[in-house]
Amino acid sequence: MEDLESKILDVLKREGVPLVTSEIAEKIGVDRRVVLRRLQRLAIEGKIKGRKIEAANGIWIWWI
Repeated sequence: MEDLESKILDVLKREGVPLVTSEIAEKIGVDRRVVLRRLQRLAIEGKIKGRKIEAANGIWIWWI
């Protein structure tokens, strides 16, 4: 899981703009649901920030 965490953080740092979960998943080649769980954990740990932007579809954006 540490490898997944570092890949997610690298993508967010490199892009420099908020990304939706599916964009992050596509960039690292991992299923969106797996990435979402890890993103939520990273947010709880205070390593990244996230916000739901479309409640009906459960779309979140993430940034550092």
